[in-house]
Amino acid sequence: MTSTTKHTFCRICAGKCGLLVEVDDATDQILHIRGDHDHPMTLGYACVKGLQAGELHQGPQRLLRPLEKQPDGSFAEIDAETALDRIAERIGAIAETHGADAVATFRGTQHYANTTAFHMMSSFIRALGTKSRFSTMTIDQSAKWVADHRLGAWGAGRQRFEDADVWMFIGYNPVVSVQAINGFTALNPVKRLKAAKERGMKIIVIDPRKTETTHYADVHLQIFPGEDPTVMAGLLHLVLANGWHDGEFCDRYVTGLDQLRQAVVHFTPDYVSRRAGIAADDLRRAAELFAHNGRRGIATGGTGPDMIPRSNLAEHLVETLNVVCGRFIREGERLANPGPLSPRRAIRAEVIAPSRPWERGRKSRVRNLGMINGEMMSGVIAEEILTPGEGQVRAMIVDGGNPVNALPDRQQAIRALSSLDLLVTIDPYLSETAELADYVLPPLMMFERPDVPMMFEKTAFPEPYTQYTEAVVKPPSDSDLVEDWYVFWALAKRLGRPLNFAGSDLDMAQPPTTEELLELLLKDAQVDLEELKTLPQGRVFDLPPLYVSGPREDRAGNRFEVAPEDVVAELQEVAGEAVNQLALRNGREYPLRLSVRRDRTVLNTSYRQMSFARKRMPTNPLWLNPQDLDSLGLADGDSAWLVSSHGRLQVALAADKSMKPGVVAISHGWGGSGGGERGEELGVSVNDIIPLDGFLEPINGMPWYSAVPVAIEAVQGASD
Repeated sequence: MTSTTKHTFCRICAGKCGLLVEVDDATDQILHIRGDHDHPMTLGYACVKGLQAGELHQGPQRLLRPLEKQPDGSFAEIDAETALDRIAERIGAIAETHGADAVATFRGTQHYANTTAFHMMSSFIRALGTKSRFSTMTIDQSAKWVADHRLGAWGAGRQRFEDADVWMFIGYNPVVSVQAINGFTALNPVKRLKAAKERGMKIIVIDPRKTETTHYADVHLQIFPGEDPTVMAGLLHLVLANGWHDGEFCDRYVTGLDQLRQAVVHFTPDYVSRRAGIAADDLRRAAELFAHNGRRGIATGGTGPDMIPRSNLAEHLVETLNVVCGRFIREGERLANPGPLSPRRAIRAEVIAPSRPWERGRKSRVRNLGMINGEMMSGVIAEEILTPGEGQVRAMIVDGGNPVNALPDRQQAIRALSSLDLLVTIDPYLSETAELADYVLPPLMMFERPDVPMMFEKTAFPEPYTQYTEAVVKPPSDSDLVEDWYVFWALAKRLGRPLNFAGSDLDMAQPPTTEELLELLLKDAQVDLEELKTLPQGRVFDLPPLYVSGPREDRAGNRFEVAPEDVVAELQEVAGEAVNQLALRNGREYPLRLSVRRDRTVLNTSYRQMSFARKRMPTNPLWLNPQDLDSLGLADGDSAWLVSSHGRLQVALAADKSMKPGVVAISHGWGGSGGGERGEELGVSVNDIIPLDGFLEPINGMPWYSAVPVAIEAVQGASD
């Protein structure tokens, strides 16, 4: 047997880890995958999902031909072009009868990792004219969008991890999540954290659990879930009271500093200590370490603070801490990564003024929520489908996502998606959402298509690095697969809707190739695609220096608004709350707080069915501190009821000393078969007990997945 080893990069998440894939020359099958130790960015690192991606391509769970739902609820195979004919006919009829907004799109996590698909869906949305656009962003991180548009943003970006002397991780565990989009360069995260510590960096972690990242922390604030706004307000109180803020920066670029100082005056170390469950001295140490002793480095939040009650306030205060400390790249500094795949353009040291887009334009029919960055809020998808009347969503195309297992109140989500006139999923597996679909279109997977790491290139890589990958294996010979982008091109063709892609009008008679689409996307890039193709491991390109320039005249007077009225009002509400006010619901006490948690082997709702994942984590247990187990009279491995005000869920208990007493955690996105054997249950869906009424943020409809008050009750068979 002979084999060939090919260079490529992983496209499961934003990490883009360099890989070496060994391929059997005779069968074109993937034999082995390992990290590329000569890769300039990841230096040999790859997570278990990337290393086991051969099973993703070649495992028995993968769908190889499109499926069409039959009248009896079963699926029958159908060829791709016939499926697209029928889908287009139904979309056309729905749009003609009910308007374009009756047809919705949903971008999933895997969609974001597919360069051509992302841009082609955008082209399709514009051609169709629908405003019913949803994504996973408004399921777990839309508070970051709210903060940008309510506080303001900085044109040149925040300071870099690579030359920082202090860093604050808030509800963010990059050692496990490996997400390189929150300021920290999560490429080989352990090696980068160790190197940072060796050069003297101080690290602060704010998290209810002693996470893998806290191993590197100088200060760990092990707070109760949901108290992120309290802690951030407490840090701001100390920074402003001690004069540790950047006065010169604030004088020039900030408005509302006095109002902010007054709004956080009640958040003293003693108050924060009582409420958040941390030592007052630790809060003081964190504030001094970050704002007084540190000169460069930012506070950055993960999904933790974005999935709690008052998540918009939490993110606003996180970014306000960066603002008052002036932690931004300034005029005259050299930009470390100008983005080799992007056009060269001026980068300016200026405030992009708050815009509050949700206050104008289209509002949702339920809850009266506006749009942010052109998207509607996913927290109201089910209601937008189930509520009759003009503008009702009647069809949906889901690419690379599984909203059934991602949305709150899972049973309502199932009812909603099942009631659609048309549901189409682009998915390599029969996920929980795909099981409800009228058509399932299995796509080519990452090793079967060429690509470049265009998405997040400036934030994922600390230097002007990029890489091209060819398709390293062919699609299975007996398959009928389509590229994700082709679905949108083919539907637009059938609907008579011309597409403009990356500024160019596409030929709607003859489909382009993926290579041609990449050429269009990179026509103004600072590197040449043909040259890039000759560099199998990519390169850190020696681009001409790009220095940050001063603000444009029309933005010179822009300022950050650190204390807008709605933020001040919410801070006053928080300060007026009883310390344990979240522990009571409808007269019943819920003494524990539920937190979110990630695992290395799965990504959101994906890969639970894979053998490599099931070997390590066959289910999603409820983790809790052994002290809490003892107080409940239960033991590790027992079965118990996890109870919220919305319902109850039977879970397996798992002792974990890293958990804060009084806090329990479970991984979201589980339940159902995950694309494995139909009828099999892989873990439990905690979203079954996540309520909607009164449990959504007001601006972005963000569900409360964390800091939910819960109780645990024994069931028959538990330890005595």
